[in-house]
Amino acid sequence: MNQSNPIFHSLRTIEERLQEKLTVEFLAESIHFSKYHYQRLFREAVGESVMRYVARRRLFLAAGDLAGTDFSVLEIALRYGYDSHEGFTRSFKAHMGVTPTEYRRYHTSIASPKMQKEKSAMLYSKTTDDIIRELNSLIVQAKETAAFTREKGETDAASSAFYIPFWEFIAGRADSMADELTAALNRIAAIPQQPDEISVRFLMIKSIEDAVFQSHVTAFQARLTLCRARPEHRAAYESICEKYEALAQAAQIKSGKIAAFFHELASLIFQDMRENAQALLDRAAEQGRAAYEPLLSGSLPYAYIGEEVRHIAGELSAVPLEAVTVSLLEDFIFRLDMVASAAEMDALRSPSHRPLFKGISEFRKRLQEAEDFFQGLSKDAVQTPDSGQSGRSLAKKYQDMAFQGNVLLFYLKGELQKLAPHLAPEQKTALAAVCETVNTAIEAAQRAQGEEDEQKIVEFLQTAYRNLTAETDKLGAYGDALKFIGENLLMGFKPE
Repeated sequence: MNQSNPIFHSLRTIEERLQEKLTVEFLAESIHFSKYHYQRLFREAVGESVMRYVARRRLFLAAGDLAGTDFSVLEIALRYGYDSHEGFTRSFKAHMGVTPTEYRRYHTSIASPKMQKEKSAMLYSKTTDDIIRELNSLIVQAKETAAFTREKGETDAASSAFYIPFWEFIAGRADSMADELTAALNRIAAIPQQPDEISVRFLMIKSIEDAVFQSHVTAFQARLTLCRARPEHRAAYESICEKYEALAQAAQIKSGKIAAFFHELASLIFQDMRENAQALLDRAAEQGRAAYEPLLSGSLPYAYIGEEVRHIAGELSAVPLEAVTVSLLEDFIFRLDMVASAAEMDALRSPSHRPLFKGISEFRKRLQEAEDFFQGLSKDAVQTPDSGQSGRSLAKKYQDMAFQGNVLLFYLKGELQKLAPHLAPEQKTALAAVCETVNTAIEAAQRAQGEEDEQKIVEFLQTAYRNLTAETDKLGAYGDALKFIGENLLMGFKPE
């Protein structure tokens, strides 16, 4: 790094004072920057937040002391700014994957080639090898699915001008999934050469979770599009849908296999939210408003997209700062990605309307900025798993149910808007009532606290499904897409 760069001087200060109490405020003042400006420049130059870098450097040096000195674990903990043996142990295990005692047991000299080999043997346990094999398998399956889609999607070019760009778009999603997983896998493979990089395990979790989500959304979109197609087109492209459904199922299974191994890193809490965080959230919400306003005006059939963007922006504005977490922001981004994907589908049909959707990508950028900032403010914490929920709290369980319900309600509204010209007034009224029932189920999930609430959710969904089925039967072939959404609603949005 250029030594004239103020961040270089800041890094030197950090190295000189790692055994002292350091704060972002102190480090920013030492080079005459504001706290926000300093954090932004530091992340751009170093690639991570200030305090995460400080914690990582302290833990790496502490690992050296564990391997090369006879100091007790408590002495080393106090030396690097921890107030207790327990707090040091939690942070060390979160970053290095093992406790200080386990680390010391296998390391007498962190720098020796022999100990590096032993370290690799410990880090790459059977479980880790299994995870790598599972990821490699998933990457190969994603690439094969993309290749199959392009080959099959071009076999019947005369069927419809729409299908060729649609299948290319879908194949691109599979390629993107493979690329993201490959990037995470490459970083994991580099850990033996850079032991302190073991903290990238959290990125691996996120990549897998993103892959599961995106693969399910992609499979859903492919099947939903096929439900709208003519019978001969459905037969021609059925095998493509089956490929994406198989990919989604594989991603789900492989995610479950590695969930237990990474559970400790999944239990992060996010604290220390201050003025800069609120400014980022406000900016994101404002961009959300700018994104949905053009979609809600005029007579174009994009109100369902605008309404969902408005809901996301409204929910973001309503969340108190102290309740904001990276997990919550990721949920907002996931939902917005789903909206953007639907917008892309509509833009393929009407390319001249593409500029109307530009604000959605800008909204996502602002949300991503907020998530990145909150990542920098985070502190690792270990939560006791709820054995009754396989490590997930009831609150998280019901949040997931509500989230999935919102996804399906979004698609239901979109399909109803597309079908509007084919619906009689009484059908529109009946189907609008179905949407209200689904929304009631979502609200019940957001408030749910136990089995009695779960039963109410199921009853709402069963009512919605019965009423939706009754209406789709009247629509014949026009109702197939609605029927597919209803089946997913009944089977997917339910208590485990």
